[in-house]
Formats: sequence, structure tokens, C-alpha cells
Amino acid sequence: MPNLQLEERISERFFDCVHCGLCLSQCPTYSELGDENDSPRGRIYLMRSLSEGRLQPSARVLEHLDLCLDCRACESACPSGVRYGSLIESMRGQLQDAGIIPAKTWAERLLDKFMFNIFPHPKKLSRWLWLARLGQAIGMNEFLHQSGLADLLPGPLAKMEAMLPPHIEPCDPMPQHTMPSGKVRARVALFRGCVSESIFGPTNRATLRVLLANDCEVFVPDAQGCCGAIHHHGGRHHDAEQMAKDNIDAFEALGDIDAVVTNVAGCGTMLKDYGELLYHDPVYAERARRFVAKMKDINEFLAALPIYPPTHPILAKVTYHEACHLCHGQQIRKQPRTLLQAIPGLDLVELAESEWCCGAAGTYNLTQPEMSARLAQRKLANIDETGADIVATANTGCLMQLMQHARAGSKPYRIVHPIDLLDVAYGNRDEVSHA
Repeated sequence: MPNLQLEERISERFFDCVHCGLCLSQCPTYSELGDENDSPRGRIYLMRSLSEGRLQPSARVLEHLDLCLDCRACESACPSGVRYGSLIESMRGQLQDAGIIPAKTWAERLLDKFMFNIFPHPKKLSRWLWLARLGQAIGMNEFLHQSGLADLLPGPLAKMEAMLPPHIEPCDPMPQHTMPSGKVRARVALFRGCVSESIFGPTNRATLRVLLANDCEVFVPDAQGCCGAIHHHGGRHHDAEQMAKDNIDAFEALGDIDAVVTNVAGCGTMLKDYGELLYHDPVYAERARRFVAKMKDINEFLAALPIYPPTHPILAKVTYHEACHLCHGQQIRKQPRTLLQAIPGLDLVELAESEWCCGAAGTYNLTQPEMSARLAQRKLANIDETGADIVATANTGCLMQLMQHARAGSKPYRIVHPIDLLDVAYGNRDEVSHA
């Protein structure tokens, strides 16, 4: 039997779980399937049994673990403060290091190549997106769908194609240093991300403009790279650790700054986890803690600044979907609503099950498309009830997931980032372009 024992610092967290079951009603996969093995409590039992050598890592056990969204809703619900995320991610790392992975089809292996070797690298990803934009421009993508040829693509590849926004806008490189027109209130470094920069480049530029509108001096270090979340959640911790070190180096080189900000909830949770990731590293452990102390989600940073009141009205009914890694991973809930409510004319309506996962969960919608689609439909049904014109959400994965399923269902609302709405409200552009 392979050694899957977690390090003592992590394995002690198994004993924080008192098996009360309060997490069950908050777990999307348990809610959908009703199987204790697909609940946080059940998965903790499975992982502890694997770590202690009492259970073999069978295909069935791996299936229960792989079906976890890592949404961390259980952490918000847990009265004992169980750090479930660190347990599931550590076990995935042990399984990966031991070479215990399910058999994969050629399409799934190709998907792995994209996820781990292309998605985290904007320059590589941009070459593939150039082909996607060309296909959109000449109508090839539309032809594939109308003719039914798109349905012949293997599942993971069809899903990737379907997730792309209908109009991917290319952007010039962001300036590495920009001064505001007024007196500097804060010196800020912007984490631009990888998929977010490649696919939602206009939102990154909107973030820059909103920071400048609030008199922030903004740095965008060119040496920064992927946050490492895709690799970390996929059990490839050694790669994630190197990405963390590279980012710490890149942002430390800026000298004294007040905050590092990101507009992607998934990236923010990963970046704030660098202290845990590099806990044992003799060179980077303390540097990681200093980095984390300055790490802020853009909603968190602007609400605390606070923002200057926007003056351009947006006459629309807007609802807000909470990205899991913002509300559960970072416990940020009030701040995005505070920013949206500051926009004149905007009618913010609450969304039922706002904190319920939409099924994006990083690359989960690619690796677990069936469960992902079930959760997306549940989310859209709740959105329909609001009568909203616009859905705001602060995470790249959520944006792509909701856009895809809203298009497929011919929904009338647009899906946007809250920062895009703020950018309009400051008069930087006439409207939000996201579909």
C-alpha cells in the first residue's frame, strides 16, 4: 500500500472535525447526490483512513475525492473551524506524488496539457486564443454549432470551446507604472493573472482605471506569473510552490507598496495561501507571510480605501453571485455589495443561494462537467427569479461558467465583473461589453 500519510501539522486537523454534520446542508455535491461519501464529513473520513493506511486508494474512493469542488462552503458552516481546504489539497498532493491517478482518455490527457502547460502561461494561451478569435471573426465557431460538428468533439474539448466568451477582445500590454492625476492615496501593485489577463483583459484595464480614479499609484510588474491555483488544486504542489516563489520575487522587487490587489477571487485565495504553501521553506516562509499581509481582493481594498463616489448612473437591476473563493475562501461578502450600492441608479437585488457554487470551481467544469452543469442550472434558476438585467460576480471562472450557460439557455441578462460596472460609473466607458 502506498504511503499517503499527511504531515503531522496537517493531519492534526482531522481531529478538529467533531462529525456534527452542519456542513452537509452547505455542501453542493452532497445536496445533489445525498451520498455521505460526497460530503465534507465523509471525505474527511476517507482522507483520514487513507492517511492512516486503513483504506486503499481505489477508483471509487478517488471518485468521491475528485468530485469535491473545493468551494470551502463547509469551512464557513463549520463551528469547529476545520480547515478542510488544506486537507483535501494535501491529500491530492500525496496522491499525485504517489502516482495514484485515475486512468484517462486521450482527450483528458490533452485537457491536462492545456490546464497545466498552457492556461497558466498568457503568452502560450494567447496563441490559442488567436485561433479562437479568428474562428469567431470568420464565423467558423457558429458554423460548427449550427452544423452539429461541435457535438462530435470529445467532451473536455467541447466544454473548453463552449466556455469561451463570444467576443475575446485583444488588449495592449498594461503599463508597468501609472500615476493618478490627484494626490496619491495608496501605492498598489496589480496582480493580472493568466486566464483573466488573456480572456478578460478589458476587466484588468478597468481595474487599473478604477484604481487611478481613486488616486492610487499602480504598478504591474512584468515578472509576475500564474498564482499556482490550477497546479495546487490538481495536486502538483511542487510546481505551485515555484510559482509562489516567482511571484513573491516579482512583487518584492517593487519595494515599499501598500497592497497587492487582484480582481480574481480564485487567485486571491491562492495568493493569500502562500504562507501555508511555503510554511517549511527556509528562504521564503517569512517572505510569504509578509506578502500575504499585503494581499487584497480588489473589492476588499476599494471598500476599505474607501472609494470616491461614482457620478455616472447605471439604470439597471443587478444581482450579485458570490464566488466561492471570495465568500468562503476569503470571507469577503459585504464589500462587493458596498461598491455596487455606491453606483447611482443601480438597483441591487439579492440572489437566493448567492453563496452556492455555480459549478465553475477553477477547472472543475472541465473535469467534472456533469456535476458542474447541474450546479449551473440551479444557479441560473435562482437568477431568473430576481428579474435582473445584469449579474455581477468577482471571479473569472464564475464569469465564464455563467456566461456559457446563460448563452446556452438564451437568458436575457449580462454577466459582468463588479469592477466593470464601477468603470462605467466613473465615466471611463459607455457600457459593459461582457455577454
